[in-house]
Amino acid sequence: MAPPSFWNLSSQFQYLNLSHNLINGEIPNSPMILTASLIDLSSNHFKGPLPCISSNVYVLDLSNNSFSRSISHSFFCFRVNETKNIGHLNLQKNLLLGIIPDCLMNWNNLVVLNLGNNNFSGSIPASIGSLSILRSLHLYNNKFSGKLPSSLKNCEKLVILDVVENRFAGNIPSWIGHRCTSLMVLSLRSIYFHGYIPKELCALTSLQILDLSHNKLFGSIPRSVKNFRAMATNNISNDLNSYRIISGYGETLPLESALLVIKGSI
Repeated sequence: MAPPSFWNLSSQFQYLNLSHNLINGEIPNSPMILTASLIDLSSNHFKGPLPCISSNVYVLDLSNNSFSRSISHSFFCFRVNETKNIGHLNLQKNLLLGIIPDCLMNWNNLVVLNLGNNNFSGSIPASIGSLSILRSLHLYNNKFSGKLPSSLKNCEKLVILDVVENRFAGNIPSWIGHRCTSLMVLSLRSIYFHGYIPKELCALTSLQILDLSHNKLFGSIPRSVKNFRAMATNNISNDLNSYRIISGYGETLPLESALLVIKGSI
């Protein structure tokens, strides 16, 4: 457990990295505590509610801890008229629950948002469409429901969209193919989608990973699937090492090789 004197001292740091230890306890809930521009407290045993953070923070990694309780307005909506500087937020693998407040418009500097592997529920807030420079969105393994908000189409710079293992409903939105044309990874596995595979998805010519498994899709595969040119390469062994996608602060996602064999006619 870190003593209170440490947290008081931490306000003088520009860089704070305590990751991959066995530190436990709660973090004092004061925006004057976490003011460093880069804070990495991942892979510890911190618990309790999420702490308030200063607008100076650019990278915040609290992943793989035991933060719990309902996500509160004090975290996402603290000083609601103040624009947050944060570009990388990683809260994956905690025990967080509740509904995400609809005040993400003040987080419009986010490039990477990872809320995966928690117990969040309810709808994804419409204000997520305010994150116009967002490149990587991970909401996997939660209990989100409803439909993917149409405002998400404003996130035109998305490279990774991972929403597997949730409770969404309806059809795969066709606007994904129209507006999110920079996507390289699209993971929609196990989220209760039904209906046809929209042909608009085939406009995603940069797509390298597409996972639609464990849904209730039916019908034919669109003929324009041949447009997935980024999935094919003449020499995988030479090209594979060049495929790297930013998935979070200090992390890259290596892409696995795959062979697609289509039998019959499409």
